Amino acid sequence: MKIIDLHQDLMTHIRFRDQFGQSEQTSFEMIQQSDLDVVVATAFPMPPDDDQYHTSVHSLITEELDMYQEYVGSHEGWSLIEKGSDFRNAGKKLLLHIEGLNTFADSLECWKQMDDWYKLGVRSVATHWNVENTLGGGTLQPEKTLTALGVEMIAYLERKHIIFDMAHMGRASFDDALKIVRRPIYISHGNADSVCSNLRNYTNSQLHSVAKSDGVVGVFFPNTFVVGKGSQGTVKDVIDHFLHMKKMMGVRHIAIGSDFGGIVTGTVDGLDSVDSLGVLWHHLEASGFTSQQIEDVAYNNAHRVITSHLG
Repeated sequence: MKIIDLHQDLMTHIRFRDQFGQSEQTSFEMIQQSDLDVVVATAFPMPPDDDQYHTSVHSLITEELDMYQEYVGSHEGWSLIEKGSDFRNAGKKLLLHIEGLNTFADSLECWKQMDDWYKLGVRSVATHWNVENTLGGGTLQPEKTLTALGVEMIAYLERKHIIFDMAHMGRASFDDALKIVRRPIYISHGNADSVCSNLRNYTNSQLHSVAKSDGVVGVFFPNTFVVGKGSQGTVKDVIDHFLHMKKMMGVRHIAIGSDFGGIVTGTVDGLDSVDSLGVLWHHLEASGFTSQQIEDVAYNNAHRVITSHLG
């Protein structure tokens, strides 16, 4: 069964796993041996002192994009997805993603940087991470609204046929974006707030908006956002998010966005790496998902929405 994973911090994990004290969650070799067909692979900056506004942020993003390009260019059977038809390529495929435009300014230099990243193969952008920026509020600023520059950025992403990933947007900025997006809502990784209350998870109202737009949400696996701090979750707890989203949106709008590589606060028991993904399908089947529904969650739903963005 082919799988699309909407979010892995692949390169960051490979480079800095020891720094975070993580067990191995993903790697090119693990992906090669798995049923993963497409991985949306992030370029996530690691600036000095974790300062997401540091002047080096853009160069650090470019550095990771270059590393992805180098790997794909030097390893047979790997390719990048830059347009919808690239899904038909044989072998393993990466779709390059930038997580957070935290030092973006309304300048010729920054807009040229966006164009340069596009030329490097970027086809997915999350305008936000946890922190606020010139475009609006991140996860930790739920009341900060989308700015005029944020509106302009969304228009740019739509014009360039780049995926607009609404993961990590603060709730007020998210609601503002809902009013202007013209494509299906795409949330690469997020869970249900009704199951685990957290600003990083999505309310029933937000989930309804995803379904109304014919969009998709990738369920993700960090313990903090599955069961919350202070508890240890299991695969069954992850399934509770699937079941709630199925009730709120329908299976058509659920996908996988594991966050492997970016899980630094702990994984749930039984679902801790690319190698364990097979366990998920068995649990979904036991919870009442049909074989066709599992295939839709694993691949078809994500493919539908990604290609609607890429054109």
